[in-house]
Amino acid sequence: MKYANTSRSLSFLAHLLLVLLFGFLGIYFGCLVTPFFFVAAVDPIVPVIEGAYLLYLELSVLGWSLAILSAIGLWNAVKALKNPRDDEPVVKSFTLLISEGWIASLFFLLQACLFFDLTGRNSAADNRVFVIIASLLITIGLLIATNIPMVKLYDGKDQKPLVRSFVGAGLVVTGATFVESAITLVGLLSNQTMTPSLREKFMWLLIAIVVPSFIAALLLCLGYFVFFKKNAKLVSLLAGFAFAAIALGLVAFGVLNIVWYESNVALNAIGKDSAFAFKPYGYGFAVMNFVVAAFTCALSVILMSTGLSKKAK
Repeated sequence: MKYANTSRSLSFLAHLLLVLLFGFLGIYFGCLVTPFFFVAAVDPIVPVIEGAYLLYLELSVLGWSLAILSAIGLWNAVKALKNPRDDEPVVKSFTLLISEGWIASLFFLLQACLFFDLTGRNSAADNRVFVIIASLLITIGLLIATNIPMVKLYDGKDQKPLVRSFVGAGLVVTGATFVESAITLVGLLSNQTMTPSLREKFMWLLIAIVVPSFIAALLLCLGYFVFFKKNAKLVSLLAGFAFAAIALGLVAFGVLNIVWYESNVALNAIGKDSAFAFKPYGYGFAVMNFVVAAFTCALSVILMSTGLSKKAK
């Protein structure tokens, strides 16, 4: 027995708190707000914060992702408390905390690089610079706090459980994105108050989210459940293709935002009225889609080269 009851109890309490907190976030935004965004001119559920669709979507995905992973971690923490002689459940529980830390880091990194308009602009002021700097600082802090236990757990040891946890975390994130955006798309298509032209434009914007997230989730699902124990290199290759799909989705999303800039069609802006008109804040969001897509594509190439390399472990 390497881990004392204190470590097991801390893991249990951490996951319990995360399940309660992010479970509420996922249920509220994922079930009551995001799916009904385009259903009618007046939301069935009035959100506690006024925001753009992408803000509600990312809060939904963050809530569901951390709640699901924390629920699995909580189950392992309970098993670790019941059997103090078995260290495997507590290691799995802490590994899930590491994956959750990376998800939170990615959330704030995207706030700084791509979604700065969602929380940095409102009717009163433009706080984008503050949001970008604060998000970057939080990202750095989360990465430091996450990497310390990761090094202690896996330095010089078999890292396959950590890698599989990352793949599973990616599966949960992309799966939650697909489900939420797909339900929103159904709600949009059922809206008869919107003009057909406007509904079609929003439909293609949502498709640019639905399709890449579905492809990425499917590839990561195959890697996690089918090929991980058989061929680790193939899992890396599948993950590379998943990132490639996300990169293509970002490019498509950026192109559509530029093409329809004058049509008051935007998922990152506030201003919904009876006609569902959203005035874009500028071309910054569209351009940053291309920048983030370039980095995502580079990561995709790295993962694919690792999967195809004969020397890669």
